Amino acid sequence: MKLSCMLFTFHSELKEGAYSPADLVSKLHGAGVRAVEPMLRNLEDAPELWADVMAAANDAGMVYSCLDIGANLIGEGDADRVAALDTVKQGLDLCAELDCTVGLIPGSRPAPGMSNDEGRKIYSEQLGKAAELAAPYGISVCIEDFGVIPDFVCHSSHVLQVVSDAGPEVMVAWDNGNFLLADEWPVDAWPPLRDRTVHVHIKDWVPAPEGSDAGIVTPAGKRWVGSHIGQGQAQVAECLKLMHADGYDGWVSLEVSMRPADDAAVIGAQYLLEVAASL
Repeated sequence: MKLSCMLFTFHSELKEGAYSPADLVSKLHGAGVRAVEPMLRNLEDAPELWADVMAAANDAGMVYSCLDIGANLIGEGDADRVAALDTVKQGLDLCAELDCTVGLIPGSRPAPGMSNDEGRKIYSEQLGKAAELAAPYGISVCIEDFGVIPDFVCHSSHVLQVVSDAGPEVMVAWDNGNFLLADEWPVDAWPPLRDRTVHVHIKDWVPAPEGSDAGIVTPAGKRWVGSHIGQGQAQVAECLKLMHADGYDGWVSLEVSMRPADDAAVIGAQYLLEVAASL
């Protein structure tokens, strides 16, 4: 398994001084992580801190599996959409510097008063433009099943609709846990998106305690909260078996939600590598 780790989950703890950039990278590398997935917004928020993280990753021989560019490609009008594509271009420039071949563009949502159907149409059009920007770089742009707005582009059917309408160059970062937020079992979401998948995120969820207002509520009214990877209901092992059977050979990136995040990453890495070794 080519094991990566999303880095945004460590941002607040790094800023608080819970551990140093060098210690974080050493811990991830010791757990078997060989690539990292930084977030553009974090790099802009604390550039010196993240320069230290990336220097440590480079020293450890790690590579960059994906850059989380992040942009609301829909916005509320043409000016917002042009600005979003400018952000994409900035992210693509950084991808080129990092020798990173995948750029993830999460964060789009319908404008107030806009229907989901109209939002998906504009989203697809904008993604097509993003793919045109990415072509000279040789970088794949992709979207994920975005769980923050689970009734928009989170169910596999909506993800497939958007990337299909955007064109063959727009791909998918397949996130097992987010499908639960659209009331879809992750194992059911793998087959329809397999051929468009260039990157994978793995997380885990459990049902929220009765009466809790934590987590995210699905369209059907179920509330999920994060758990350690391998200890929830997001079908992590089953998903890894499906990916293995289909010959997926891209990066699998940990997305941890528990704290402290560095310890949670070790727990998640150990679980994924144990499952992978059994396949």
